[in-house]
Amino acid sequence: MVGWLFYVGKDIILPIVTAIILLQILYAASAAVARLPGLGRTPLWMRAALALVGVLALIFGMSRMLVASLQNLMPSLPRYQANLEGLFVAWFPAPSEEPEPEMADMVASPSLLFDRGAEAVSKGISEFAGKFFTELDIAALAQSVLSSLTSFGGFVFITILYASFMLSEITGFTDKVCRAFGSDKRATDTLSIVARINHDIGSYLATKTLINVILGVICWVILMALGVEYAALWAIIIGVLNYIPYIGSIVGVAFPALFSVAQFGSLTIPLVATGLMTTAQVIIGNVVEPRMLSKSVNLSPMVVLIALAIWSSLWGISGAILAVPFTTILMIVLARREGTKPIAALLSADGNV
Repeated sequence: MVGWLFYVGKDIILPIVTAIILLQILYAASAAVARLPGLGRTPLWMRAALALVGVLALIFGMSRMLVASLQNLMPSLPRYQANLEGLFVAWFPAPSEEPEPEMADMVASPSLLFDRGAEAVSKGISEFAGKFFTELDIAALAQSVLSSLTSFGGFVFITILYASFMLSEITGFTDKVCRAFGSDKRATDTLSIVARINHDIGSYLATKTLINVILGVICWVILMALGVEYAALWAIIIGVLNYIPYIGSIVGVAFPALFSVAQFGSLTIPLVATGLMTTAQVIIGNVVEPRMLSKSVNLSPMVVLIALAIWSSLWGISGAILAVPFTTILMIVLARREGTKPIAALLSADGNV
């Protein structure tokens, strides 16, 4: 029932949840702002507001870059499509119009039978490629992506609007909880849970964002050095998709790799780019990320995989990105109750909750 409500109420619930997650990022970023000279004694709401302005500037700059890149990309699409067609023709040339040999000759000569089989496969692939490129409208596909970005801009606007109103109430939240529960122990437990969630989720997302920025910059340098067009666009996509555990890094590298095939009409540069970006992903994922994240998110890898499947089926890419924060919040809440603490221990990586 809860899953169904999350699914049908996606348009209402997702911006609110994303705003809460954004507020936790701002909470963690405000601690970094406090380290700046002259800002250490400023109120929390002011530091969070400064962090929000920085996030808004970053989102605005990235959105402008994405839209401009897609608009510049569209005039070049016919050239990319022609390069792909030429590459398929080079791989699978049209079969010669020679008369078919007799069945007895092919049975007597296994090599002839093999050649005819390979030729039939090549002919089938050639026909499929010809039909595929005839019916494929890359320009329409790019226009659809541009329209999706426009609707995403509306989602970002309403999310930031929610986050701004939540930010205005952050200073009075503690008093509100105390008045709601009085001097009851529930008030202390509630504030403790909220503080733990803010610390763990905020630290995780802030650190993960820094890691993704580093990865995006490295991939941008690689693509620029190899002459791949729109390197900044692909670097942003790689950085955003790297929020998705396990799968995001693979999908992120696939986009510029496939595009470079269309740009160059060969496999040399795409293979080199894919190898270098994959190496960067492996080093960051296995060396840098564990050191920087440490135990801020103590989730079992199997639990992360299951959460990824569940939330992506409910909310698509947004759910896949939010799967780890959601599951971490669930584990923290379960760990604060004696009756559900064993469940939280099973969700964790080492049983310590």
